[in-house]
Amino acid sequence: MILGVTDLAHGIREFEAKTGVAPRLGGRHPGRDTQNALATLGDGRYVEILAPGDPAAGSTDRRVRATYIDLTFSGWALQTRDIETVVASLRSAGVEISDPLPGSRQTPEGALLQWRTAVTRGLDLAPFFIEWNRGTVHPSASAPAGCRLGDVTLEHPDPGPLKALFAAAGFNASLREGVTARMTLTLACPKGHVTFAGP
Repeated sequence: MILGVTDLAHGIREFEAKTGVAPRLGGRHPGRDTQNALATLGDGRYVEILAPGDPAAGSTDRRVRATYIDLTFSGWALQTRDIETVVASLRSAGVEISDPLPGSRQTPEGALLQWRTAVTRGLDLAPFFIEWNRGTVHPSASAPAGCRLGDVTLEHPDPGPLKALFAAAGFNASLREGVTARMTLTLACPKGHVTFAGP
C-alpha cells in the first residue's frame, strides 16, 4: 500500500500522529527520484510512504504528485512468487502490462533489497505486481509494527476492465461502480481505525 506525499518528513509525522506508529526510513530508489519510509501491516504486507528524493525538485513518479501535500492513497501492489505467469495470464485476458523489470534499494542499515515489478497500462486504480528476490528480507519483516490492514475499497465509473484484471490475477477485490475513480485504505492501528483516500 503506497501513501504518496510531497515531503517525506511531513508524511512520517502525519502517519505517526494519525496511527500511533512511527514509520522507519527505508531509503532511496536508485535511478528514480523517490525515497520512502515503511510500517508493517503484518501477514507479509506493509505500507510505504513514498515521496520525492528532493521535495523542492519534486518527482516524475505519478504516485507523489505536487498536490499530495498530505498522505494520499496513491498506489498498491499484489505480491506474486511467479511474475512471468501472472504477466502471461493478464495478457491472455487482454490486459496491457509491462515485462517484469528489476528494482532495488539499499536500506539505511546497508541491506540490499531486490525485486521485479510489472505495471499495467491504461487502467486507473490497478495494482502493480511484485516478486521479491530470494534472499531479500521482505520489508514487512523489519518495519515498525502496530497497524493491520483493515480494508481496501475501489470505486470506478467503468469497473469492468478492473474486474477482468482481478479475475485473471485470481484476486478477490472490493470493487464497485462509482462516480469517479477512487480508492480507500483503512488501517486498524493503536489510535483506532484510520482511513486514507486517493488518488
